[in-house]
Parts: sequence; C-alpha cells; structure tokens
Amino acid sequence: MIKLTIKEASEYLGVAKSTLRRWEDEGKIKPERTAGGHRRYDKSTLISLKNKKENKKLTIGYCRVSSSDQKEDLERQIKTVSDYCSARGYQFKIIKDIGSGLNYNKKGLKELIKLICEREIDRIVINYKDRLIRFGYDIIEQMCDFNGVKIEIINYTEDKTYEEELVEDVLSIITVFSTKLYGSRSHKAKTIQQENKELFK
Repeated sequence: MIKLTIKEASEYLGVAKSTLRRWEDEGKIKPERTAGGHRRYDKSTLISLKNKKENKKLTIGYCRVSSSDQKEDLERQIKTVSDYCSARGYQFKIIKDIGSGLNYNKKGLKELIKLICEREIDRIVINYKDRLIRFGYDIIEQMCDFNGVKIEIINYTEDKTYEEELVEDVLSIITVFSTKLYGSRSHKAKTIQQENKELFK
C-alpha cells in the first residue's frame, strides 16, 4: 500500500496543503500518523478523491479465495485483475476477501456493496464469476444495473478450484445446520460433520 507525504499528496491532487488539512478537519480524508506525528496519505484514497474531483468513478477489482491456505491463488488473482485494469487504463482499487462464497458478511464484500449503492464506482472486475459470490450473483448483478455499475469478468471458463470450493461450501452448510440442530459440542453433530468430510473426500 503506497503512502504519500502531505507535500506529495497535495501535488498529486493539485491542491494546497492547507486544503488537505481543512479536508481532514471536515472529515473528508483521514491520513495516518507516523510515530513523529507526520501525516501519511493512502494512495488509493487519493485516487478516489481525484476521481471525484474530476467527476470520474473508480474501478474495483474484487478478488476472493475461500480459505487462508489459498493465499497464493489470491495473489495470482490480484495480479491478473491488476494487469487487466492497468492494460485498459482504469483507475482502480483492489478489494480482497478470504471467505466462503456463501458468506455474505465478508468485510470486502460489504465494502463493495456500499460502493455500489453509493454510486461511487464505474465497474467491478473479477477473474471468474464465482469469485464475486457463489449464490445470489443475479442479485448483485441487478444491484449493479440499478446503480449504473458494470461487471467485467476476465475468464468465462470454469475456475479450476470450483469443485474444491463447492465441496467446502457444502460442508460449511452441513456444519451450520448440524450445530443448530444438535448444538456445537454435541457428539451427534461432530459425528455428522466427520462422516460428511469422509464422504466428500
């Protein structure tokens, strides 16, 4: 994540340093502070501000994997999406998530939905369709359509990890229902979960 000094930030945005301080007082921008108390501005935040100033909207590259042991795949997704956006001259920001495609409570997904509803972005770029969400894609698509946001999918061929992740999603559903029925510490719930893990191997 690139950080800029107040001088670099003011030059990037074409505004005076006093304007940045005023925006900070007004809550429009919130720089980080170094140990010495100096302001540091996140480059992606400045890009968003610049796009608003120039009446341009940002592109969001959304990348997701289902578990933390797939971080290499996440990095590959980020590179693919970033290269795609750069080649087309998009001003973009990457939002990444680690979590099941059935989990609607992921931090990155909630941030993305907020940006869609506030009409702050022009498009969403994803590597595969299922990277956005496993079920309910049509709802997100309609939400984008209502708010003038395009979805661009780089690869329409099936994701090679689709079957593995689908199995994980099915197991997570079984886990949720068995713990609700029998309790999280129940021997029966644990037996059901173990039997299904063996079944899906």
